[in-house]
Amino acid sequence: MQAVIDLLRKEHPSASIETVSYDGDTYELIIEHETIVYFVGIKLTRANMQTAAKLSLYAKTIGQRFQGKKVAIKLFAPAITTDAKAALIKAGWTFQKLPTGKPRGAPSDAVKITSPGSWKVVCYFLRNEEATMNKASVDTGVSYPWARAVIKKLVEIGAFKEEGRKVSLASLDRLFEYVVWERPINSLRSLEFCSAYEDEQEALHELYSNVSGIIPSSACALFTASDLYLEGVASGGCIQLYADENAALVVKSLLGEGCGVSFQIYSPDREMEDIHLINDIRVVSPEQTILDLAGLGPYGAASAKVIVDYYRKISRQN
Repeated sequence: MQAVIDLLRKEHPSASIETVSYDGDTYELIIEHETIVYFVGIKLTRANMQTAAKLSLYAKTIGQRFQGKKVAIKLFAPAITTDAKAALIKAGWTFQKLPTGKPRGAPSDAVKITSPGSWKVVCYFLRNEEATMNKASVDTGVSYPWARAVIKKLVEIGAFKEEGRKVSLASLDRLFEYVVWERPINSLRSLEFCSAYEDEQEALHELYSNVSGIIPSSACALFTASDLYLEGVASGGCIQLYADENAALVVKSLLGEGCGVSFQIYSPDREMEDIHLINDIRVVSPEQTILDLAGLGPYGAASAKVIVDYYRKISRQN
């Protein structure tokens, strides 16, 4: 999948690229030029009529969104059923077969910069101006072979740079672009509702004064976490937090439904071991906040950069 994404990025260097969805098997994105919009589906398993129907539905939505522009659809998959391929051709869409094997010597897709261990290495260089690979490995506790593979990947995509034995950050923009390719945060959203509470702080204090020991893995995230770190209070009329399926239902039941503060709940994709308390409210770490905001793409990039500055500041103080 990553090889296709990298290829598309090279083919459309000046285009605006937006992730639509990612469910582990299928990655969908929009590539927007001045006069044409490409909708691209990347499927890791055989495409079938259900795949074609989904593309057709998206095509109608995209056509309405980008009125006045030509919409072209392209599907990548290792194989496709005969009826699905015929439907694609009839609709004027394009199918391209994905290779089933990896060429010898090709970069490994196993290196994910957004995995917990890899992100430790990334954050090490966010808070330190430069360091050697060995020092990054020792200080983060990540094995040298893995730390080296992560750094090499980041250098390859233009996010990091190497000068002699020293490694440093080269481009936050390139780093964040890659984060949203690998881990679009909206793919983790599991529940949305409007609560009966009109005030964000009141809702959060009600939540965390009642759930101690009930949903210990729940914590504020994204813009809510950013607000709490920078201002000490949540704002904006929407609270974003992590909670698993059962915990999300507890949150909804506890806070009730109404026309008040809205909640966006995300399913955790990793252990939330580093939880901070701000005015007795549970918040994910600054490192996690940067990762999550970057996973929103352009919508969250500016806020992610602000948290990077905050992260550097508190790291120097410690």
